[in-house]
Amino acid sequence: MSDVRLLVVAFLLGGTFPAAASDGAVSIPDYGTRLTVPADGSGSIEFAHPAYDGARATVRIENGRVLAGTDNDALTLATYEPASQWNDEMAVLLMDVDFDGYLDVGVLDGVGYGGVNFFWTFHRADSDRLFVPVGTIANPERDDIMGTIREPSRSGPFWTTDVYRPEGEGLDLILSRTHWGEFDVVTFPGSRKGGDIQRGIIPTIAPDPWDAEALEDPGFHQFAVSTNPGRAYFYGAPDETTRRGAYLVEGDEGRVTDVSETGDWFFMVFTHRETGVTTTGWMRAEDLVLPQG
Repeated sequence: MSDVRLLVVAFLLGGTFPAAASDGAVSIPDYGTRLTVPADGSGSIEFAHPAYDGARATVRIENGRVLAGTDNDALTLATYEPASQWNDEMAVLLMDVDFDGYLDVGVLDGVGYGGVNFFWTFHRADSDRLFVPVGTIANPERDDIMGTIREPSRSGPFWTTDVYRPEGEGLDLILSRTHWGEFDVVTFPGSRKGGDIQRGIIPTIAPDPWDAEALEDPGFHQFAVSTNPGRAYFYGAPDETTRRGAYLVEGDEGRVTDVSETGDWFFMVFTHRETGVTTTGWMRAEDLVLPQG
């Protein structure tokens, strides 16, 4: 097969690149700016990277490898070899997964049975390298309001959605939601740098897990809590004694995305219905009304 040479100039909010897939094959989905080439072909994708004084970063697929560097050698040339290929194709994905304003490089490393889960190994850029490992994420989705990465994946009729928050050079797993039977089981694993501490399981009523339309968006069912009578104040961190000026009143509802190690502080996300302004912060569990399964 002849080489396929592709050059795409993408900015931070760049467009998408169409997938190359044979008849009847599952197309590699669009999550952001993406390059797909035959396994025995080659191609490159170029993008402006303001972290390097206007240098243009280039990611190239060639001979089964992914290479990255910049036109002025601001970045050390890096090489990565994917674990596998899909439909005799290779793909890279540009997405800002650590919310630092700069595009990161994801390499397609595997596809689950049935072509539902696409696993991308991400590498972020720092001052002199483009391939600093972040981790492998299935079907990545950015939540710009929360500053988190969602990872919805399907196993049989059930969806599991993990939520990650950038921390240091990696991503911390802060919440896992599984549609299971009658309930949507929300867990706060507390995974920090490879640790896995079970910190609580709170069930809430979930949609029918056998309903294909409902499962198309595993994140639409919010894990909501309401406040007790009186004012529930926001705090900057668990166990802080000085409260912030922002507060909720009885009847207000928000989403919980994290829980403290002790289980008595929750990280609340509240969006005002009229103004649309979103407030986030830690709240005492005693000030909240948790849903009853």
